[in-house]
Amino acid sequence: MDGFDALNGIQGPLALDRVEVDEDILMVQGKQPDFILLNNDLTDGDLQGLSAQGVLPSPQMGWYQRKKSQHFEFLRPLVEEISEIIGIDPWHLICDSFVSEEKCLEKETCRIQLASDVDVFLAILTERYASLGIDREPVAYVKNNRGTYGLGIMTVTSGNELLNLSNRKMKKLMYGKGSSDTEDFLIQEGVPTLMKTDTGAPVEPVVYLVDGDASSWFYRINPKKDEIGNLNSPSARFVTSEEDSTYMTHAHNWHALLSELSMLAMGLESAALQES
Repeated sequence: MDGFDALNGIQGPLALDRVEVDEDILMVQGKQPDFILLNNDLTDGDLQGLSAQGVLPSPQMGWYQRKKSQHFEFLRPLVEEISEIIGIDPWHLICDSFVSEEKCLEKETCRIQLASDVDVFLAILTERYASLGIDREPVAYVKNNRGTYGLGIMTVTSGNELLNLSNRKMKKLMYGKGSSDTEDFLIQEGVPTLMKTDTGAPVEPVVYLVDGDASSWFYRINPKKDEIGNLNSPSARFVTSEEDSTYMTHAHNWHALLSELSMLAMGLESAALQES
């Protein structure tokens, strides 16, 4: 590569070299790289036949063995600690959730139980909203407990919606990235975004963290979605913080705090996976 500019990123031509694998070591022009940037969430499995030495992020954090619910188990104590320090209710930084295991959408008896659990979950949220003066109907996200990519997500406002799923929606929920099966589901409180463009399109921040610090941002904007919808769809567009600084005040306060807490939680996850 010709050079790097901190503001504008990589500059100049990018050299593409054929790589080889010598035993389990990846080699470039006969040399072992000092650093390999992993741009794969490893939903399909670990790095087969390759050493993880010098690879970041650590392959052991791939979705082939991680679960979203496990991340929240590590994150929640950190959120509770910082919330006590700054004097706020932890609920303002982390949403409520529970896990439905063993494909509880494809079996009718299990789906009936899940629908009942969702109704109880939504009733608890309704009581909380009323106590806080929030005039809004609670929504629950039903999502794949593994993987990224925005696949296998739907919103429900009652358990009855799970009892009347069409085949198309059922297949969509059961489908994971790389055609992997969905093993269990995370049922999570839906939180609407308050960030919107001048035209009313919902906005969500995406943060890059380096060495534990929130270092760079862009924003996902989707004019075809509402404030509670999944913005990760083909109709989304992306804006950098250099292009539009409207949202920077929000991003560099609460969003940065929560992002950095999440990085700490991932460090605890990684340590626990190494021990196991």
